[in-house]
Amino acid sequence: MIQTTDDIIATINSDVEGVTSLMLKDLIKNHRMDEGRRRKALWERYTLTDVPIYHRKQTSYTKVDRKIANDFYADIVDTKQGYMGNEVTISVNREEYKTGGELNESEYDKDRLHLRDFQRKTSSEDQNSEMVGMAASTGLGYRLLYVPTGKNEVKTMNLFPWEVIHIFDESLDEAVVAIRYYTVTSTDTSRKTKEITKVEWYDKTDITYYIDDGEYNFHIDTTKGIEGSQPHLFDGVPIIPFPNNGLLTAEPEKVTDLIDAYDAIMSSTTSEIEQLRLAYMFLKGAGLAVDDQFMHNLEQTGIFPLDENGEVGFVNKELSDGPVNNLLAEIRKNIYQFAKSIDMSKDFGGDMRVIGWQVTLLNLENSCKITERKFSKALREQYRMLSVYWQKYQGVQIDPYNIEFTFVRNFPRDLKDEVETLMLLLGTVSRETAYSQMSFIDDAEAEIKKIEMGNDPFREVVDGDERPTDQPPSDK
Repeated sequence: MIQTTDDIIATINSDVEGVTSLMLKDLIKNHRMDEGRRRKALWERYTLTDVPIYHRKQTSYTKVDRKIANDFYADIVDTKQGYMGNEVTISVNREEYKTGGELNESEYDKDRLHLRDFQRKTSSEDQNSEMVGMAASTGLGYRLLYVPTGKNEVKTMNLFPWEVIHIFDESLDEAVVAIRYYTVTSTDTSRKTKEITKVEWYDKTDITYYIDDGEYNFHIDTTKGIEGSQPHLFDGVPIIPFPNNGLLTAEPEKVTDLIDAYDAIMSSTTSEIEQLRLAYMFLKGAGLAVDDQFMHNLEQTGIFPLDENGEVGFVNKELSDGPVNNLLAEIRKNIYQFAKSIDMSKDFGGDMRVIGWQVTLLNLENSCKITERKFSKALREQYRMLSVYWQKYQGVQIDPYNIEFTFVRNFPRDLKDEVETLMLLLGTVSRETAYSQMSFIDDAEAEIKKIEMGNDPFREVVDGDERPTDQPPSDK
């Protein structure tokens, strides 16, 4: 069943249940066998649930066959998540609240606090960090915006990419439909269980719910209402893609063959060592007399009863580990280099300067910058839909283009050197220019404002926010 975007929209609008069922069957089966399967396989590599070395066929059941999976994949992903996803902060731009050079502080504080409360309620920082890991491990992540039943608030949920089908307008590069599907176990009256698929069909205005009978025969899920449909209350499709890069590839995806080669060599070498002892004794002239009684007498006397031409010795098994270690070291180096990551097991030296770290982390930083741009675009779309909802249902007007996203790297800093540089700059250039050169100051103007507020005796801290008061600070 060949389907373009126009075909899909026309089918769902036709409201013919049989045709819609065939379309959903076609879309979901193809996705499960193609892109969905690929992304789930990458996730299983990340979790070490299923990797190729586990499926290596044993040449002989009588021989030792170790299957060792070295967790490079997760190490590369976790390194990026810890480095880039350390903290993703969302704030409003102070400059946009100035009129004639004067800050409209009440409007700025109102929008800032609303944004802060939303992030705290939705655990935004944690979800953004988890999204970095999901995108890095599978190449793509999705986030769902939804309004809980009976509440006037927005929640967010990260979705697995193998459970989402995103359909774009081919001419506008704009999402027109998103399908979320997942399986649940159902038990019938005869206590037989089967896997059924549930579908949530999102267009630009509504959600429509479908369910199958376990055989891909879909119908409207009437448990969600007679027509199985309801408005989702957002201005657009509320499932937003968060790609890792433009190719939608996972961070270690290019080096999976190298990881598999490392696993194979390690497994084979370990099996070889374990299969045979490194040395075997031989007895020349003992004939077939080596039995239990022979071994008992040997333990008691320590004497080998051999004839005059007899000899006792050992057969040593020589293992040349040099070539194996060299090969493993080269593969390991290539894994981290081609994955644009860093091997933290290496000894970088305790006195390594920040400039040395900057060079070492250059590949990882370049990869993070690409992901940062993709995430900024996705977050911009998320907050565009949120701002429309807030304005329509909560009376809060926040311009989404005034919202800024800051990805704080977990980067080693030479604070002593930076402070010394700051002291040299102050008095030579403006304070804003001097502060902007410091890695630990994200917003130079905001920092100046904090310093000025710190010199104001008529301010006190309330719930973590500095606010002006009409009275001097209390003694509490």
